[in-house]
Amino acid sequence: MKNYGFIQRLSDSFPYERKSSASWLLPASLGVGLGVALGVGIGLLYAPRTGAETRERLREGADRVKDRARFAAGRVKGELESAASQVRERSFATSNEIGQNR
Repeated sequence: MKNYGFIQRLSDSFPYERKSSASWLLPASLGVGLGVALGVGIGLLYAPRTGAETRERLREGADRVKDRARFAAGRVKGELESAASQVRERSFATSNEIGQNR
């Protein structure tokens, strides 16, 4: 019980009001939104290329990513097919062994 008195006196010395989530959510959201808007605006002002050039570069980058994804998917597909055939062969061999042991 002694600790409660100490804690009570301490909290009376330093009043602290618990804030609700709504009291900090709006200012934080406004700050983030303002930061994003300023960043986009400054980026557009100092862009070294025209809009058409930027779109073309983005399109080329997206095509490269798409090609890499297709290549990776084909490689994974081949590895999965190889693993599946190995599992089939092993299961067939195991079933033959079990059949011979009966």
